[in-house]
Amino acid sequence: MRIFVTGARGLLGRSLLACSQSPRTDVVGGARQAGQIGDTQIVGLDLERPETLVTALEQTRPDAVIHTAALTKVDRCETEPDYARRVNGEAVTALAETCQTLGAALVHLSTDYVFDGQAGPYSETDSTRPLSNYGQIKLDSEAPVLAMDRGLVVRTLWLYGHIDGARRNLVTWPIESLARGENLRIVDDQWGNPTSATDLAAGLIDLLRAGAQGLFHFGGTTFMTRLELVQRIAAYFGLDASNVESMKTAAAGQDAPRPLRSGLRSDRVSQTLGRNPLSLEEGLADLARQPQFRQDFGPLLANA
Repeated sequence: MRIFVTGARGLLGRSLLACSQSPRTDVVGGARQAGQIGDTQIVGLDLERPETLVTALEQTRPDAVIHTAALTKVDRCETEPDYARRVNGEAVTALAETCQTLGAALVHLSTDYVFDGQAGPYSETDSTRPLSNYGQIKLDSEAPVLAMDRGLVVRTLWLYGHIDGARRNLVTWPIESLARGENLRIVDDQWGNPTSATDLAAGLIDLLRAGAQGLFHFGGTTFMTRLELVQRIAAYFGLDASNVESMKTAAAGQDAPRPLRSGLRSDRVSQTLGRNPLSLEEGLADLARQPQFRQDFGPLLANA
């Protein structure tokens, strides 16, 4: 199976490249910057120019595309809605049309921001009500994929992990800050499921191999607030959390509203794959075993 991964230089994209290496899988990546990541070829893409996506797929002829690339800066989507719609909406439509023509499967990553955060965690059958441009555009982008013969939409949230070249995230950033004794202010009124990028990547490949279609939720099995997340990270790695202060989302001064009591139920993916997504502690244990994490964070944790 040949898989084309967009957003190949991001955390999930790199995790997909890492977990897809097998004699049965040929992986090609796509990102704004062309080149190589390990042994994987990276094709240059620009989500504002859908023709670059079409050309890349016509040249590589993949059996499946996993679309992780997106503008995930929620506040920028609020202040630059036209740009957000081009990148997060029109690009997906072009991908769906091209994949349909080529007979390729398309896995499109969506978000819990399609919900209003009043009654989470949510299942696939719950009513959507986005609060922000980001959430509305992502919800709209699901439709052309779900209309395909081989379309798969996977909503996820609160991704974490560590891989060379990827940005800090909601787990690695607190580890780094706590180990250095820095003060942290963390919201205590946003709920969700911390989700291991490594676990999600493996789940996406497994869903493809299972021939899954339609809408799935994939979120870690631990449901908590962002404040509780930081506290449990500190407890797991033996870090001092006395410098962590709680705050409310309303005090953050953000342009886009956030769904507060959000979260996703992953029953359908569990039934399809025969396993549950990792809990937070399972995900942290997996993270702590990874050589790149030990190399980059081991000295920091040892000196904390």
